[in-house]
Amino acid sequence: MTEVTDEHVPATPLARRFADRLADLGLTEARAATRAGMSIAYLRRVLELGCDFDRPALLRLAAVLGLDYQELVSGRPAERVHATEPRPDGPPLVGPPVLGELTVPECWSRLGTGGLGRLARTGPDGPVVRPVGYLVHDRTILYRTNPDGALAPGAGGEAKTGGEAAFEADRAGADLHEGWSVLIIGPLEYVTDPALLAELPQPPAHGRWVRLTPDTVTGRTIRTASGA
Repeated sequence: MTEVTDEHVPATPLARRFADRLADLGLTEARAATRAGMSIAYLRRVLELGCDFDRPALLRLAAVLGLDYQELVSGRPAERVHATEPRPDGPPLVGPPVLGELTVPECWSRLGTGGLGRLARTGPDGPVVRPVGYLVHDRTILYRTNPDGALAPGAGGEAKTGGEAAFEADRAGADLHEGWSVLIIGPLEYVTDPALLAELPQPPAHGRWVRLTPDTVTGRTIRTASGA
């Protein structure tokens, strides 16, 4: 049997269904995360917190696994209904969603000039995923954080550079028929250029601006049959 995770034991029913499906398909956790456009740390966070945390991310995972959304989140097949027929518990589910790929320019276009995203990295106590407000500058990601916090580049904020992180942002329509996600991976460093700092909003007294410079930029689109 193909090893599913790197010494990671699924803790929730959702995570166990995910792991069982990976084993059936012969996929690794890392490969599934890549196909879904997210880091392993973020994937595990999604599986831990369930659909109340990030439903679009679960839709992408369902597409990677070839499952209906309902099959992944609850273990029961989705009822095949007409796309316009209302459901009491949410939008109609009409089969596994379909993933597409975004080019690098399309990824940056989706991110725009800024917004809300998530940053994931591995700390002393394991994976950490936190929401961040971000700005895009010269195709890098800027965000503010406490120098002593988990998202700071160096231990205790003492180093100006250090550590690799994964940044993810996504959007989905209210009906969950289509959406997109962008994943950027690269090293972190404090912003030290005085000219750039003068242009940026002033962070709180305890905060500093951090830059993530991409090593890789990938993106996915997602669309259900009713959104095609």
